[in-house]
Amino acid sequence: MSYVMISVSALLFSLVFVFSDRFRARYGEATDTVLQFTAGAHAAGCAALLVINRFRPEWTPFTLLAAGLAAVDLILFQLCSLRALGRTNLSKYSVFSMIGGMALPFLAGILFFHEPLAPGKLLCLLLVGASVVCTMERADTEGGRGYYLGVFLTNGLYGVICKWFSAATFPKTSEAGFSVLVEGFTVLLALLLLPFAKPRTGPVRGKGLLHMGAYGLFCAVGNYLLLLALRTLPATAQYPFVTGGVMILSTVYSCFSSQKPGKRELIAVLLALLGIAALLLL
Repeated sequence: MSYVMISVSALLFSLVFVFSDRFRARYGEATDTVLQFTAGAHAAGCAALLVINRFRPEWTPFTLLAAGLAAVDLILFQLCSLRALGRTNLSKYSVFSMIGGMALPFLAGILFFHEPLAPGKLLCLLLVGASVVCTMERADTEGGRGYYLGVFLTNGLYGVICKWFSAATFPKTSEAGFSVLVEGFTVLLALLLLPFAKPRTGPVRGKGLLHMGAYGLFCAVGNYLLLLALRTLPATAQYPFVTGGVMILSTVYSCFSSQKPGKRELIAVLLALLGIAALLLL
């Protein structure tokens, strides 16, 4: 059942890249745009998770701390994401995002949460890591190295925070209660920062609102499913699986978009498939 949940998460995460890419193409990547997108998207996510949690108020001091750190991380992730998408295609952006989302929780699971390092997990990590090398070209990183590194680090740190919450023995809320607080804090932080951003975009309307809402809904539900799966799956198994799945699905989407994947991206997909097979079979 856990692998079913993280498979659904991988599908949802592959779609959120599509919505953020379309929003960026329409509204750009100015700071006020990023903050509007973040506030709107996570408001939609908060509403969905409140329904899932049956509108029950939950909080503990530890949960508030973890949710606050996750919210700061999400703000930084959105800022780096929209700007990185303006400098590379969707499949390559997803590599930067998902390799960070895999590598940092994987290492945290080994170093800090004492998860066993099975051969299948290690081989999966190496194969998915090798897929990154296939997509890296000098031209892809010119003028945007800081944003790519930011995407790598912030997506990875979010997984580490979620693992920390899941493994902690402090009094804490349910996974849904934690997720509601993360979404709510992210909205609040984005709205507090918005007046300090130079206005360039104007209010988001029409399809932009739909893109924000779809992004927030899919991302919130996907992260919630990953939290539930962490009850039974170690981070060293879960995050490489999700990473490989998202890379594959986002590249498949790129085949039907204007940003066609090249041979390097297709080789990367093959390596990701082999990595998932190693994780499941070894």
